[in-house]
Amino acid sequence: MTETRATETYRAADEEYTLRWFEPGDEADFVALFNEIWSAERTTEWFDWRYRDNPSVDEVTMLVAEHEGWVVATCPFLAVRVRAGEVTRLAFLSTDVMTASDHRRRGLFERLTRMALDRYAARPAADRPALLFNHANRYSQPGFERLGWEYSSPQVRYNRLQRAGSYLVDRVRGSDGAGSPNGVTEAAVRLAGSAATAANRAALALADRQASFDTERFAVERRDDVPAATLAACYDACRPDAVHVVYDEPFYEWRFAEPDNAPAATYLVRAGDRVVAGLIVHRERDDRNDTSTVTIRHVTPAAGGPERTAAIAAAVERVLADSRDADLVRTANPLVPPAVRRAYGFLPDDRLPMSKLAEPSGLTLGRRPLLDGEWTLNGRPLRGADPYLWTLA
Repeated sequence: MTETRATETYRAADEEYTLRWFEPGDEADFVALFNEIWSAERTTEWFDWRYRDNPSVDEVTMLVAEHEGWVVATCPFLAVRVRAGEVTRLAFLSTDVMTASDHRRRGLFERLTRMALDRYAARPAADRPALLFNHANRYSQPGFERLGWEYSSPQVRYNRLQRAGSYLVDRVRGSDGAGSPNGVTEAAVRLAGSAATAANRAALALADRQASFDTERFAVERRDDVPAATLAACYDACRPDAVHVVYDEPFYEWRFAEPDNAPAATYLVRAGDRVVAGLIVHRERDDRNDTSTVTIRHVTPAAGGPERTAAIAAAVERVLADSRDADLVRTANPLVPPAVRRAYGFLPDDRLPMSKLAEPSGLTLGRRPLLDGEWTLNGRPLRGADPYLWTLA
């Protein structure tokens, strides 16, 4: 793609900044800034996976602000492809937006974002995103709203608490683990925790027995890899009509190849010789409170009827059977059918009892068309893409 890669000089608080496209060599500054802001340990290998290896574009989709030879602010986008009927276009997820602490409150975020909107809007339709979206917290949301983002409801995570005692003990002790308040002995805390876990497990066992899905007709295979071609074929066999994220083979090969964050397993559900559903799960351990969490990250296909619901139920049953030792099984993916979540005891974190036991993510989905007023793609409303855009959170 040939275009002018012009820079822009920006002045604020008696300082001068150069605003420009990402250039080779900026990744070291980006990673250092990311690690400083988020207390992370990312590497340039992670950067290459996230931005250079993205199959949807052949460039690093990012603008930066440079000050005295250092990158001090970033405006990156992760590119994905979205589909509406037979039309496929780019969509950009705004993420990893950062400003170094010494350069905040100088308008760098807004100026970089406006510059990105203007430059992408000048490209031919096939090379520009139809849609921009993000998952904003309460600090970033007001800034994006000023730039035309429209926000919907906050993210809801659904939790199947399997060892309630772990969370009860953690709450009683306090988040710092300093000890039990008001003279409550450690023995009493542990006894209460054991009782809570026993009652919790009994309730889940009853719910599992009462689940009424016809899952016996399916065979579920657990795999340690991510079979991209198989999952892509499953997606393609039953695509939504609404605007949605394209789950093709390049997407799977890239999305789930993050360094040091490989999925724990993929579950394939077969009806005869057809793969009719797939789930991808991750497993994490929190050493602060000695708990483990299994998360259902991805579900395919993204559409379908009763067979899809029953097939996903069969996969969830197998995930639960393989995760009996986990303290928590969780999903924030809205493509897990509500009937399946309810049947297997997944409770939302925006209401009791989980609102008292689990911290909400604090994220809200925002989106805007790149070109003002273009709120449809091939006759489908962009707002209808919300469930599918949440799958990338």
